[in-house]
Order: sequence, then C-alpha cells, then structure tokens
Amino acid sequence: MQVPFTKMNSQGNDFIIIDNTVLDYQFSNTQIKSICARKTIGCDQLLILDVKDKNHIGCKIFNQDGSSAEQCGNGLRAIMLFLNREYRFISCTIYVNLIPYLATYISQNKIQVNMGYATFIKDIPASGSCNKITRDNFFYKVTVNDDESSWSFLYAYLSVGNPHCIVFSEDSFIYKDKISNCLNSLYEEGVNISFILNLDEFLEETKTVLELRVNERGAGWTKSCGSGATATGAFVLRYISLPQYGLKNINGVKIRQEGGELYVEHNASNSLGEPELILCGPSVFEYDGIWND
Repeated sequence: MQVPFTKMNSQGNDFIIIDNTVLDYQFSNTQIKSICARKTIGCDQLLILDVKDKNHIGCKIFNQDGSSAEQCGNGLRAIMLFLNREYRFISCTIYVNLIPYLATYISQNKIQVNMGYATFIKDIPASGSCNKITRDNFFYKVTVNDDESSWSFLYAYLSVGNPHCIVFSEDSFIYKDKISNCLNSLYEEGVNISFILNLDEFLEETKTVLELRVNERGAGWTKSCGSGATATGAFVLRYISLPQYGLKNINGVKIRQEGGELYVEHNASNSLGEPELILCGPSVFEYDGIWND
C-alpha cells in the first residue's frame, strides 16, 4: 500500500496528515504506530481527513501509541493550513468525535480555532497513589507522603474536548514525574498534564507571558500542545477573576512553550455564562511524501 501524506508542524508539535477523502485507506493499529514511529516518518499525531465540503471536514486523530485522541489544538491549526493549501479554504468546520471546531486562516502565522467551552470538573476523584485530596473552589490540593518527605501541589481538572490537569503551584515542576504519575493514577483513562511555571509572576503583572510545559496523554512531553494552552488559558482567566485578584477585564493570555507562543482569548459566552475559547498561533508545511507499507 502506498499512501500520500503531508508533514506539518505547529511549533515543534509535528503531524502527518492523510487526506482520506477519495481513496478511503483503512489503517490497523500496527500501521498507525508504524507511521508515527520516529524510525520511519515520525510524528506526535496522525491526522486522517475526510473532506466533504468546507463545512464538513471529518478528522480522526491518533497518538504515537496508536490510541485515539479526542482533540488537538495544534493539529487543528495544521489541518486549517493544509486545507488552505490544498482546497483554498479560508475558514472551515472540522469535526473531531462529532464535535465541530471552526477554524480560520488569516496567515500562516495566525490561524485561529474556536475551541468551544471549558468544563471544570468539581467531583473529587479517588485518591489513587496520592495520599489526600481536598477541593478549594474549582481546583484541588493534593498532599503526597513518600519516603523522602511530605509535599503538596495544586491543580485544576477541566475538559476542552479532552481532559486536562493544570498544575499551578509554585515549584511544582520540580516534581513533574511524581505529579504526572499521581494524576494519571487518579484518572483511569489518562490525562493531559500542564505545568504553569510562573503563575505568581503573571499575577503581579498580567502582561507577563505564561510559561507552560505539557505531558500529553499518549504522546508524552511535547514542545507545544494547543489544547493544553487552551485549557491553561481557560483556567488562568477564571483564576484571576477570584475576589483576591479581581482581574476581570483581561480577555486573553499569551502562553509560551518550548515550541513558541500561542494566544488564548475569550469570545462570546453561552447561556451559562461560559466563554468560548479562541486559540491563535502558527503552523508550517514541511513536505509531501509517500508512505509504503
């Protein structure tokens, strides 16, 4: 089997896009892992498209380990750039797991995706490998007692089409592996884990660019994660509106990861008062190729 593909990159988060509109290739789990493996073409995620028209773009997303992904903000921007190159679309609606995402091409450096609404999960999970969990407002405090010491961290759990834990307590990145293991023990299907490195600095000066590192479910540590940035933006914009901060007039935040900067802003609100989240950033075309099975 010979399969044409396009390699795209969104700030170091790289993708293989296969346009499945005409030939309708069927891929086994083994083939998906082979395509994604770094010893062959290699990518963080495989994006398989079915283009009906600009209002109906079907997309399936697969991680390196062959598992399905529920959503990918950087991947959606890569898809929009691909559709602009191949179909001349300026805007389109991309469906992932039946959820529509409106994407707009302004320039290669400015591709916008309406990521929908964030849903904050307030149920306290079972403790897993963590020793104690308490809830404060819309986030949690976890206390861990291990052989070396007792320590704690703060995180929020929310969904932007896929699940994210936003870890925001000071110096928590020092314990990134232990925290990742702890949080993955709380959520059986795994979770994307984002670490904000400088929230205290941001609270003092909101023009500060937030520094973020993300451990993606099914892909591991990546240079950039669009949905992680979106979830982080949703959390921060809610957190700074708490009474002790009272910063309610800020509608957007810049977020820097190893791959570069993204911008997350609020748009119109739904009937419950939850704002839509707009993710904006670049994507680039790398090359076209043929995968031979």
